[in-house]
Amino acid sequence: MSRISARTLAIALAGATAASLAVVPAATANPAGTAPVINEIYGGGGNSGSLFSNDFIELYNPTSGDISLDGWSVTYYAANGNSGGTTNLTGNIPANGYYLIQQRAGSNNTGALPTPDATGNLAMGASQGSVALTDNSGLTADLVGFGGTSMFEGTAAAPETSNKLSVQRKEVGADSDNNSVDFETGAPTPTSSGGSAPVDPGEPETPVNPGETVSIAQIQGTGLATPLEGQTVTTEGIVTAVYAEGGFNGYYIQTPGSGTAPKVAGDASDGIFVYVGSNGSYPELGASVTVTGKATEHYEMTQLGNSSFTVSDTAFEPVTPLELDTVPTGDDIREAYEGMLLKPTGAHTVTNNYATNTFGEIALAPGNEPLYQATQMVAPGAEAIAYEAENVAKQITLDDGRSGNYTRGDSSTPMAWLVQDGGETIKSIRTGDQVEFQAPVIFDYRYDLWKFQPTTPVTGNTASSDLPITWDDTRAAELASINDVAGEFHIASFNVLNYFTSLGEDEPGCSAYRDINNTPVTANNCNVRGAYTEEALEDQQSKIVEAINRLDVDVLGLEEIENTATVTGDVSRRDDALNTLVAALNEAVGSDRWAAVESPEQLGTDEDYIRVAFIYDQTTVKPVGESRIFDDAAFTGTARQPLAQEFQPLNDSEKSFVGVVNHFKSKGSVTRGDADTGDGQGNNANVRVAQAQALIDHLENQDDWASKPIFILGDTNSYAKETAMTTLYGAGYTNIATEFDAGYSYQFSGRIGSLDHALGNEAAMKHVIDAEVWDINADEAIAFEYSRRLNNTSDVFENNVFRSSDHDPIKVGFNLSETTEPTIPVEPTDPAEPTDPTTPVKPTDPVETTDPSEPTDPAEPTDPAEPTDPEETKKPEEPKNPGSSNGSSQYATIAAIIAAILGAIALAFQFFPFKF
Repeated sequence: MSRISARTLAIALAGATAASLAVVPAATANPAGTAPVINEIYGGGGNSGSLFSNDFIELYNPTSGDISLDGWSVTYYAANGNSGGTTNLTGNIPANGYYLIQQRAGSNNTGALPTPDATGNLAMGASQGSVALTDNSGLTADLVGFGGTSMFEGTAAAPETSNKLSVQRKEVGADSDNNSVDFETGAPTPTSSGGSAPVDPGEPETPVNPGETVSIAQIQGTGLATPLEGQTVTTEGIVTAVYAEGGFNGYYIQTPGSGTAPKVAGDASDGIFVYVGSNGSYPELGASVTVTGKATEHYEMTQLGNSSFTVSDTAFEPVTPLELDTVPTGDDIREAYEGMLLKPTGAHTVTNNYATNTFGEIALAPGNEPLYQATQMVAPGAEAIAYEAENVAKQITLDDGRSGNYTRGDSSTPMAWLVQDGGETIKSIRTGDQVEFQAPVIFDYRYDLWKFQPTTPVTGNTASSDLPITWDDTRAAELASINDVAGEFHIASFNVLNYFTSLGEDEPGCSAYRDINNTPVTANNCNVRGAYTEEALEDQQSKIVEAINRLDVDVLGLEEIENTATVTGDVSRRDDALNTLVAALNEAVGSDRWAAVESPEQLGTDEDYIRVAFIYDQTTVKPVGESRIFDDAAFTGTARQPLAQEFQPLNDSEKSFVGVVNHFKSKGSVTRGDADTGDGQGNNANVRVAQAQALIDHLENQDDWASKPIFILGDTNSYAKETAMTTLYGAGYTNIATEFDAGYSYQFSGRIGSLDHALGNEAAMKHVIDAEVWDINADEAIAFEYSRRLNNTSDVFENNVFRSSDHDPIKVGFNLSETTEPTIPVEPTDPAEPTDPTTPVKPTDPVETTDPSEPTDPAEPTDPAEPTDPEETKKPEEPKNPGSSNGSSQYATIAAIIAAILGAIALAFQFFPFKF
């Protein structure tokens, strides 16, 4: 069995969408076998007509000895490549024996599995998907894809399954690394280490009398599958959608006169898809038709195949688009709306636009905000698992009514949504944007997703007025928001997306990702990780330079910038890429504003091809001493070593602050055996905790920084509630973005959260007054990134800040001027002889007062994804310290305030007979 490194698989999955990727390892026939393999997969558990209540995965050990599965795991991937979760395994699989992994149950109690050897909670697709078996070293031991999945071994996936059929090896344990050759479908036969279970064949289906006309509701049935599977039926309906091009090859019909009342769970749908094929004929939208076809489930969506139609001489009663605030959650109620014409009336917010430029998909969340990463909001574990289950239940994907890929076979067609009016309009649709439905849509189920489909296909040729949705362009508001971060000084962190000045074209043997003209754009599986050509680097650099100069900070921590020392083997060139970026920044502003913090003498051990770095505004601050790399075994070979630097304002040698920029281990490839436990943190959670602790320890050992404000910056690859972050909180560091409702920095798989952070120690937090995550990247469709330029006939690349990276920068504002909160002095002991108001008295028991000059807490933001007027959501700037920076004027001012207060008290005693 050939083995795929977990890192390679993870990278493939990160960009995989429906039908977009086949992971195809080289075939190495292994009929005898040397390791456990996936022997059978069943995803129809608990569905209508299923034979068992639970999904399952069955492993087989083809060897003559027991094998420990401690540290092994199985991961399910939906047809579009998105991970559906992981189940960790323990115990032994016996020689020439089986190991049964029970997964999530469906809604119907249709039969128990044999006693499983392991239990998970994966909800697998009944007809398509992929399962990877990973060994205890993090390598993929086996991969099985079935149905219309994007991931499989060999030339094609195994056959499509159903609620009654599993996919199973033709010969137990035999593996040629070609799923289409090794597997077939059949009645599920789950076998554990303790044996198999009998299968109940179930009740026979009631046949339909030939020639009898049945309603669409009868064909749909009240379960998750048609009760008339395989039978030829005739029905009547109004044509509600037609997809004559784009790959759907069919149309929808709906029961005449329906659409006037909402459905409840257990109702049958009144709409159905009619498959025509590539050479069939189509009725017109709105026509009254009689259709004959074979009732089937295609990828879990009920349809009529082998169809024909006739147009009625008499028009049927028209269909009314059913108005709903949104479609309720739950497969049972959503099944009741499958195939029907709906008009959503409530708020829907964009939560995923990753596949917009490929498959024309825009994932929506009902309500006024996108969906959040579970561990951004709640602790890892059961709470996070339940939170994500709610996310999955809510999401609905707006599709384009087509199955083509705008960056591959369909690249000559202008991409939908981002391009409109035949290419005359380019418009971003960002995560957090709210959409309004201006036309009805069809509600259907494809590629394991509940979807809204337009009634005719949408492409970039479609007029804006003919789109089913409208939305406001929010770019201008976001662009301006970063200007309003208050503070005397500003520090920020920015992941610059593999900024390499060493090019792919200059590395021997380096291949490239290419555009539609076959022009190389980015490096593909090379030492260099960025642009392949000088032209591509210019595109990338122009966006980064524009973003950094607009960010306008005094100190900027950078992640994912080239470590030229590692790339070339020449330590003296470590800062080459950094210096090139600084030169480009200065050229853009027309001055020598920016400078780089030089690498220290003592470098890290076994450094990565990417590194962290600092640049600074040399007109406002300067470095103090040499930078410090925290070289620690926790980072060696797994992540980038932290870089720390002290900075001092040019106009005040008395004050300084420290920045530490970080880039912890990712959630991708497993390192040091730290695999995903299924708690929501992904791979390497313990590795990142160790890196957080190492960072804390190194900072505690910098005695000269013990009392200084310290800012921890960078990409920790951990969301706000994950254990690496709580380790930092426990050491006294505060999450500044959380403290100031600054927003989120990253989007992945339709969930938003922050992997990029700014934290301050107690000394720093006394000075921080404001913060903002600048949502210029994570919210944007990847189509606008330099790496995707000309992947479609429509060139949407622009020389602006948007999609300059995949991470958003976070900007923190702080004051270094010393401030003292005004206090009320001690009340005089003798009211008859008040203290001379011109003589300040040092209070012994200060009383906290409210001062109108002090900033107040910001208003609660209504939506972190939709920036509002900065005046409403920002803390006002701290009052500037009057006079000189040495504090003498400040003390004089405070003395005057105290004197005035005492004078007022004295005056009060002259008029009011106070008694104590």
